[in-house]
Amino acid sequence: MSILDKLLETDLKKLQNKEKKTYEVKRLSEIVGEPFLVTCKPLGHEQVAHVGEISKDETDIRLNTILEGCEVEGKSFSHDVFTSKLGTPSGKEVVEKLLRAGEVWELYRIINKMSGYGSDVVEEVKN
Repeated sequence: MSILDKLLETDLKKLQNKEKKTYEVKRLSEIVGEPFLVTCKPLGHEQVAHVGEISKDETDIRLNTILEGCEVEGKSFSHDVFTSKLGTPSGKEVVEKLLRAGEVWELYRIINKMSGYGSDVVEEVKN
């Protein structure tokens, strides 16, 4: 059986795996007194394109990526639970209030890696 045949016989759900992973923001855990967990998921093609369209600069790209790819207890940082409590007009301001620049960078990096970005995802085959 060829590799193409095997690929075509593979369950489509396996190919489109959107596995979520949970990470702890340690600084916020210390502040709230229990683990502050953020669940991250990979972004699809349309989500990546959308982030690119609505973002003005690199900082905006990072913030919008987190808004698309992260949740806390099943809620996006754009959810009114966050915006009303923190008195912010949008999720971007919520992220900026809650997370430090390095924490934003790390979550952005995690989402990108889960989404297939990285220098180690495709490798040249030497004959």
